[in-house]
Amino acid sequence: MHFLWIFFLKKRQFSILLIVVLIALGVYSVFVIPKESSPEVIIPMGIVTTIYPGASSSEIEKLITNKIEDAVENVDDLNNLTSTSRDGMSSIVAEFNAKANIDKSIQNLKDAVDRAKNNLPSDANDPIVTEVNLADQPILIIGISANLSPVAFTELGEKLEDEFSSIGGVSDVIISGTRTRIVQVVVKDELLRLYNLGINSVTTALAQSDASMPVGTISTAGIEYAVRFEGKVSEISDIENLPIGTMAGTSVYLRDVATINYAVDKQSTISRVSVNGKLSETSMTLSIYKKSGLNVTTVTDDVLARLTELQSDGNILQDSQVLTVFDQGKQVRKDLSELVKVGFETVFLVVLCLLLTIGWRESLVAALSIPLSFVIAFIGLYFSGNTINFISLFSLILAVGILVDSGIVVTEAIHTRVRKFGDVDKAATEAIREYAWPLIGGTMTSVAVFAPLFFLSGIVGKFIASIPFTIIFVLLASIFVALGMVPLIAIYLTNNSHSNKFEEMQEEYTLKIQLWYREKLVDFLKNRFQQNILIWGLALALVMSLLLPVSGMLKVIFFPPDNADYIFIELETKQGTPVTQTDLSVRTVEEVLYDKDYIESFTSTVGSGSFFTGSTDAGGKFGNVTVNLKPERAVSSAEIAKELRDSFTEIKDVTITISEQQNGPPTGAPVFIKFIGDDLDDLLLASDRTEKILGTIAGTRDIVSSTKSNATEFVLTIDKAKASTLGVSPAAIGGLLRSAVFGINATTINRNGQDIDVVVKLLVDKTATDFSATPEITLEALRNLEVTSFNGTSVPLGSVIKESLSPANAAISHEDKKRLVTVSAYTEGKVVAGDIVTEFKKHQNELELPNGVTISYGGETEDVNESFTEMFLALIVGLMLMLGILVLSFNSIRYSLYLLLAVPYSLIGVFLGLTVTGLALSFTSLLGVIALSGVIINHAIILLDSLITHKASTTGSTT
Repeated sequence: MHFLWIFFLKKRQFSILLIVVLIALGVYSVFVIPKESSPEVIIPMGIVTTIYPGASSSEIEKLITNKIEDAVENVDDLNNLTSTSRDGMSSIVAEFNAKANIDKSIQNLKDAVDRAKNNLPSDANDPIVTEVNLADQPILIIGISANLSPVAFTELGEKLEDEFSSIGGVSDVIISGTRTRIVQVVVKDELLRLYNLGINSVTTALAQSDASMPVGTISTAGIEYAVRFEGKVSEISDIENLPIGTMAGTSVYLRDVATINYAVDKQSTISRVSVNGKLSETSMTLSIYKKSGLNVTTVTDDVLARLTELQSDGNILQDSQVLTVFDQGKQVRKDLSELVKVGFETVFLVVLCLLLTIGWRESLVAALSIPLSFVIAFIGLYFSGNTINFISLFSLILAVGILVDSGIVVTEAIHTRVRKFGDVDKAATEAIREYAWPLIGGTMTSVAVFAPLFFLSGIVGKFIASIPFTIIFVLLASIFVALGMVPLIAIYLTNNSHSNKFEEMQEEYTLKIQLWYREKLVDFLKNRFQQNILIWGLALALVMSLLLPVSGMLKVIFFPPDNADYIFIELETKQGTPVTQTDLSVRTVEEVLYDKDYIESFTSTVGSGSFFTGSTDAGGKFGNVTVNLKPERAVSSAEIAKELRDSFTEIKDVTITISEQQNGPPTGAPVFIKFIGDDLDDLLLASDRTEKILGTIAGTRDIVSSTKSNATEFVLTIDKAKASTLGVSPAAIGGLLRSAVFGINATTINRNGQDIDVVVKLLVDKTATDFSATPEITLEALRNLEVTSFNGTSVPLGSVIKESLSPANAAISHEDKKRLVTVSAYTEGKVVAGDIVTEFKKHQNELELPNGVTISYGGETEDVNESFTEMFLALIVGLMLMLGILVLSFNSIRYSLYLLLAVPYSLIGVFLGLTVTGLALSFTSLLGVIALSGVIINHAIILLDSLITHKASTTGSTT
């Protein structure tokens, strides 16, 4: 293959043209390659979400979750089925086999869900099926406050949603802090009784008012015309004039028994923003998502430009206060500048080292190989469909230390041969002839050790897929630059003779160092005793190093924490706590945050968990605060998180969880213990005992059971015998109760292109002024309601229903249709998940698990065990591929094994260094070990090849 590289030397004008073209194409690729924060990982998983407002978790389980689970359990390639039923919402997660076609699997899941729709309650929302993308997080979070009425504030949010949704790269805009617009129909019970009507008369009339439908076709004068009947309600006046019954031959209209007006629904979310320690102001929060595959910096720039335009005079935000709480585009630019910084630092160090050893011209030649390799590698990354994200940036930084080797070797070889032959052209040719195959072999061994990473399974495998892509492209680019470009550049920049005294001094001192090293090496090779000490000492050091993680002195963790710019605070109050009450707890947290000088701003949201922690929690008892830390601060995010935890310990009756921005794929709590069985009481007992045991283990915090918020609920049951005697149907009773307590979505009207729910509410609290709020209703008031029988008479509700108290589960979880209870915990200090699980297993017998209840461990422990096992297997496979390349290169198994023995000895420095510095052995450090093994073999190949060549030239033997 020498002819190819020598061809580039001989055809210099063509080579220069090729270099220019590659640089231009590479620079183009750098600018157009999509940039994002996290890699877009589509997991073979579908989520089915169904909203049923006002239903308890047990009703959700019975009426929705169980029925959808029955429908989807036989979907092709389904691997695991889990679900959570909580108040008002069912969430079912269908996990498919890793090799399944995700598009086909999602479509099969949708088809199965569609078949189950007819069995669901009619007033439940249609189930929504979505696929899971790890990068599906907001790219921008914007807080907007304005002095407007609730209705006007909601209308402003709708306008902003339309504005930002119209931007090409935006896929979704989610608004919190505003209230949903509705048409409110407040029915007066006494007027219904006056006209001898029931609430069902109102809801039925409204439901039947939306009667638009195609009629068919008619033929007139030989021409066919389509006929469509338009009976849709579109204005409040249409609703007011809707007939709902008759009395004495006269029509009774809805306006006769109800008040109808435009309003907003009850407040489900509250948002506030605080900047620089100022009191938080009520706001709406806009979470903006981008379309898959697009450049995050471009989309955020477009959104921010539109935001600036909307703030100008005469626009909708001219009198509003606007704060950009989170900007992922800014974060990506910061990561890119970090890469550029590392690149410049590497170039500087290379130039400095070579400047001191072989000369400034040679240092410049070697330094140019770094940006050239990067630019060419970007061509491969762009055309292979990869993106720039923090994983690929990590790979590029990791690759810097690998790619520079080849350029340095070729540069030094040319320098040495220029001094030997006095002709730079001949020196370049001879350097290629001697070092081309060793460098190619060394590069291929590095490629071989990274290639098995393509086959890592699960989320982690997909999450880091860009690492082998990136490093392999960089390695291939580096060998092309080292052998195809560096010799050509060296010819133009390198002189045939010493040009100044400094270079002559360099040569003199370099020769002295070489002679000194040669003398010491010869003495060592003649001393068998010293050799034995070194060999046995290294073997002992290797054994002791391998014992460090086994003994626990070297901690093992999945992804190491970083000094993040964001902290996420999540709150959960008791089951049944309304939004307004949870808001008081969130305000208490805000009071603590005002005085912290390291906080730049924060955004509070009541009514949901945090997007960034992967939470799907929603409801009045949840809240979250996104804290934006100042870039210049004296303390790390980990120290801030610990300080805040200590500060929040005094806040009672609320569970507060603090987490930092994650570097790796979302894994949830590091410690995650699952109990599966059929008897819920047995599962509850197991979870209670688990919480107590974990509480005694040092290093645990935020211990949470999935049953911790269980409470009680009123259960109203019908006396079927009395109801039958009095001619009252269960449907009439249920409709009356729901309209009195929650309200019934009877139909929708379309206003300005938007569908607005028409909500029917029975006026029970005569003193109420805000009908959108949760009504203050007593059981006695419900008993006094009257339901209309089949014969038109009014029957007191209290005569046909009975009430009782029953335990209520905040959330009911299933795994493969069996009941599931989980207990999770976070770690603090230098304690890792593996330490806690190991200690817990020592006390596992104290759980006294009954028959039918099984225990398993998940969370970070499961991920660590699986991923580290696969990483070590990948390393072994890489070493086997290395062995094959080495045997092919040297035609000697003995020499190849000698070289491979150097790899495990590198663990001495790695494990010892991590232990001494107090760092943990992590997924990223294992990637460093893999990269290090490639560098070691690369250097060893060049050294061994030089030894063989030298031996052949002196003795004529290569063995």
